[in-house]
Amino acid sequence: MSYDYLKGRKCMVWTFMGNSRMYQALAAYGGRLSQVGLFSFKVSHTGIITESGVAISNMLTYINRWPHIKWLLTISNDGTNSIFAALRDNTDGAQDTFLSEIVRIMEKYPWCDGIDIDLEKGDGYSTHAASTSMFRNIYNTVKGYDSSKLMNICLPGMNSINGSVGGENWCVYGDLNAYCDTAAIMSYGMAWAGSAPGAVSPRDWLESIYDYAVTVMNPEKIFFGLPAYGWNWQIYDLPANLGKTYRGTSNTYYAAKNWMTGQYNFTDDAPPQPFIPILAYWDDYDMVPWALPQVYDFMEGRDATSYEYPLMNGTYNRRHYLTAYSKEQHAEFGTIYVDADGTTSSYSGIVSFENGVATLGDAGSATYTFSVSSAGTYDIAIRLCYPFWDKNGIYVSIDGNTTHFTESRLWWPYWRSTFWTTLASSISLSAGTHTIVISVDVKGVQFYGYRVCSSFSEAPSAGTATFTLSPRHFIDVDGNECQPDRAFKLTCEMLRRKPDSALIWYEDFRDYGVLQTNYWTTLSGSWTVWREDEYSESRVYSQLDGSGKLAWQYDGFSDIHLRARLAFPATGSAKAGVFCGDLFCCLNYDSQAVELYNGSTLLGSYSQTIERTANADLRTNPSMYTVEMRIRGNKVRVYSGSSYTLRFTATVSGFSGGYAGYRSDNRTVCELLRLGDAWTYEPYERFDVTFPDGTVTQYGRISRSNATWDTEFQAFTLTSDIEEDATRSESISLDYEFYHSHELALTCGNDYTVTITPKDIDIWIARLFLGDADGFSILYYQDVDSLVYWANEAAYRWGVRGFAMWSLGQEDMRLWEALPKQI
Repeated sequence: MSYDYLKGRKCMVWTFMGNSRMYQALAAYGGRLSQVGLFSFKVSHTGIITESGVAISNMLTYINRWPHIKWLLTISNDGTNSIFAALRDNTDGAQDTFLSEIVRIMEKYPWCDGIDIDLEKGDGYSTHAASTSMFRNIYNTVKGYDSSKLMNICLPGMNSINGSVGGENWCVYGDLNAYCDTAAIMSYGMAWAGSAPGAVSPRDWLESIYDYAVTVMNPEKIFFGLPAYGWNWQIYDLPANLGKTYRGTSNTYYAAKNWMTGQYNFTDDAPPQPFIPILAYWDDYDMVPWALPQVYDFMEGRDATSYEYPLMNGTYNRRHYLTAYSKEQHAEFGTIYVDADGTTSSYSGIVSFENGVATLGDAGSATYTFSVSSAGTYDIAIRLCYPFWDKNGIYVSIDGNTTHFTESRLWWPYWRSTFWTTLASSISLSAGTHTIVISVDVKGVQFYGYRVCSSFSEAPSAGTATFTLSPRHFIDVDGNECQPDRAFKLTCEMLRRKPDSALIWYEDFRDYGVLQTNYWTTLSGSWTVWREDEYSESRVYSQLDGSGKLAWQYDGFSDIHLRARLAFPATGSAKAGVFCGDLFCCLNYDSQAVELYNGSTLLGSYSQTIERTANADLRTNPSMYTVEMRIRGNKVRVYSGSSYTLRFTATVSGFSGGYAGYRSDNRTVCELLRLGDAWTYEPYERFDVTFPDGTVTQYGRISRSNATWDTEFQAFTLTSDIEEDATRSESISLDYEFYHSHELALTCGNDYTVTITPKDIDIWIARLFLGDADGFSILYYQDVDSLVYWANEAAYRWGVRGFAMWSLGQEDMRLWEALPKQI
């Protein structure tokens, strides 16, 4: 029995480039190719096909020389949605014309082995049936003309039905499998000119595509799409300032090689910027090389010389960043003359003392005395704790002058934690004894003590991070030390996020193995908390498990925003979601819809697919669904999905608020329950940078209308009943973004300090790049090692037909010697 050494090793390419290297590869290595798409045909919205690009006449030499190659006529719509739609919908007979035109070009070039259909930028899943019908009609037309003719289709990368990162959810692999002889999956372009820098075809994306594709299509039809090209993203200024739409410029392998060997620079490949040969890094996960042309120092968030809490080090997709998930009060004191806790022997009414903390009960009052040795001006600060939303007021006096301290904002970040606040600022005190008296307003408020000092200030803080910049000389192509001609620039790579409701409570059930009765009450049913490791002291993955109604121990909720992420077990049924008073926003498994009820009255619904989770997957891989509602007066907005998409708005009557929490008619599990304010939002966007020259620059803050700002906590409150995105004209990318400094007069050989101060939470400090002000970049490219690695994975891991490379003439020519001959 002979071994088919070409199984899984077929190779398809396209003649898009038309450059000399393309012809060189065809002449020297045509024996390594099995299928070629002649990229010479364009279809219009009328269905007419015209010839453009590489002329067929230029290809005849190679067509005649390599008869083993399947030469296909590639028809493209240049990624124009209107053309795709016209062909799909047969607008004014466009599809009929297109089908006859396909026959015409096959008749014109009878030697062709078939047709390659490259129609891109279709629409969403709602058009999948019509799109499949179009491909069926094309296939039947080709086979009807000559059954021996082949049809290849170029398909977007999909990891499921509705699983296109580019929105091309018209494509359903399983439906199209019958209407092609081969299918080249275009699994390149995850990174592009306008994206954050990265591998063009990252591992996680490739794995998700082909793990799915081989289960719904015949693997022997599938070509594994790979890029021969890369991108060079300029990161030293905004694209608009560089006369560009996007940061990225496409690079062939040899263009990338010229950067690596110091043949190119950012001053038009001429002085004054030095010509610097550099080393590439190898990404051992995505299996691709990358480099940093004209970058003199770079670091990740975790490389900070120092950073202060609440900034924390995190890792996501192998990126090491710093971020803060909450703000902490940062208090500063001058000279402290008196530092006392809450203990005293002088009190009346109900006052409890424990570990230096006084807790006021019925008619509770406590008196504290202190002395200063000399008359002068002082600040007096007190330390309090409001344990819950209904334990939120206390009276405190200094020498008979009383101040009422209270808080009513549910989103105020210091609930359940201690905080310092000013009792008196710049108060004149005589030498001798003075008296502070605390007295009850609301029972349960805690008094931790006080300080008398020369000065006091406090502010909420998301932490600061300090980095050391260490530019060093490079060696140029002539062997001489070099540095920037005039200045450096610092670029910060950051990740901002869309605002969310100002947080009142975030519960992922990871802190405790039980539901604390101080905070929670079971209104009905039974609830437990399952923990991944029951005995771990870490915050391991956990789930709320049960049925009934679980509420926060507070019945004064009204205008709030509630979100839950939940899953239905294998026997799950009925409704589960969030409630406030009589309002119940839920996922209804039985009706397959998101629904809103006021008591038993259905106010609105939105259809969506809801699946149960098998018992074996409930703890490790549950099918989680997000549902949420925002209550503003008599208006309720209902959202669902991981993108928090608004589904519908309802008007309610007779709603007076009450308890709020999670409700489930039958057993479900919940991994997240989030409570926020209905009107106030926390932005996740601003940070300040202090540069080595002492300059402080603010970045990221977005201007908003119909909103008022709380400058202390950097939150904003809407002044009209609109969605948050209606307050701004600027969009917020969900990708990494770059922020640029002014020109910095630094010298190689010295070290410099830069400080990043987030003003909002949930901003990721990802990477810092110090480069030549004349230009620097992040470069990703494909070389022979990368292409061979993934070609082998295609053949031996997924067992597909082979790989399809976009496009011939861009590749590292060493590739061809590493591939098997097809003849």
